[in-house]
Amino acid sequence: MDENPDIALDNLTPWNFMKFILLGIISMALVGCQSGPAGQAVTNYGNGVEIPESARPNEATKQAYILRQASWFGDQIRRGRVYIVRPAGNAVPFNTEPNTPSKKLEKEFQVGSLISYLYYDDGVVRYDGTPAAGRFKRSPDNDTYFFTHSTGKSITSYILGHAICMGHIESINEPVDWPQLSATLYQGQPVIDLLNMSAGDAHLVDDAATRWKGHPTHHRSIPLYQVAKILDGTEKRGTGVFYNNTLTDLIAGYIELKAGDEYDVLMEHVFQDKAKIEKPVYYERQSRASYSYFITRMDLLRIAVAMMNDYQAGNCVGQYLQDLQSQEKIWPKYGTSGKRSVNLMNHSRHYGGQFYWSFDGMRNRNILGADGLNGQNILIDLDNSRIVATHAISSGWDTGGLMVKVIKKGKLPN
Repeated sequence: MDENPDIALDNLTPWNFMKFILLGIISMALVGCQSGPAGQAVTNYGNGVEIPESARPNEATKQAYILRQASWFGDQIRRGRVYIVRPAGNAVPFNTEPNTPSKKLEKEFQVGSLISYLYYDDGVVRYDGTPAAGRFKRSPDNDTYFFTHSTGKSITSYILGHAICMGHIESINEPVDWPQLSATLYQGQPVIDLLNMSAGDAHLVDDAATRWKGHPTHHRSIPLYQVAKILDGTEKRGTGVFYNNTLTDLIAGYIELKAGDEYDVLMEHVFQDKAKIEKPVYYERQSRASYSYFITRMDLLRIAVAMMNDYQAGNCVGQYLQDLQSQEKIWPKYGTSGKRSVNLMNHSRHYGGQFYWSFDGMRNRNILGADGLNGQNILIDLDNSRIVATHAISSGWDTGGLMVKVIKKGKLPN
């Protein structure tokens, strides 16, 4: 195994796995007390593995959190908390060309927060960016596993589309039929209401959108039978969009329930047959499925290309994506004014089916977006076959200039 701690983890020996974990543990222990480049101190933002969106970390802190995330990911594998879809050996390399010159992107990879940038245009990767050589001791590369964060919500929706096309779920209008949650507000609602985050559950979820109110434990750590008790007798309140994390994990669990014994077949079809992944794909799984995926940068692009191809072909899954677009709702977090960090989602006027639609300056075009914490994003021009896929270690970079304008104009910034 390569000495890089971020490489694929499907064939780890016990010793190599221990090295992976020990490296991450050491990095976590050093966070908050070590010095980095040019004597920089590492800032510890808490016990988590994410840098807060409001923070603007120095180089030493970015490096420490890259290692911290790798350690956390390895720990999930050690504890058996992941579901794995292995590649089938059918991955096709992308056609590439030398990077189009872009001083703005070059500067970002020298000192900024982006750690991966892929610009795909009409079948060709025209820009493939990672941090400058020597910038980080353990620099992200094509073997590194990245969090998808909320972009995993969009991937989960894409999987649900395949579940419909394989006959496990009738349609997006099918009433939810979940015996274990039959006494909750979700039972009987059309699936599209869950996909649109309009299930009327704002009164049940905390402000951080990660816990059921009155229960300090993260929702992913609570088994479904306990969720059923927490939500017993609840009713829907309102029809507006209430974006939260608990709901998409329930959608992931519903897919697993409805697919039954064919669940593995479903997941292999999506990732092996459709996306043709090159490396294993993982998602966080404790008592049930989740939307928290771990994917390499090139495989995230492969998934985005598969979405685009389905939409353009108008096949069953493509029709599903078009149906989601047709039932989009007003996105309440639209707006790019002010000095706050602007996420990709802030450039979108509509939300539908766990995707963002109607982007700035392109409301008459078919543009699909997925937004994950700190910049784990994809933006797809479904009309012109363009995709930008990004990963970042922290927020504060220019999503408008490096994603929205690139898709709009088909041209990288100077």
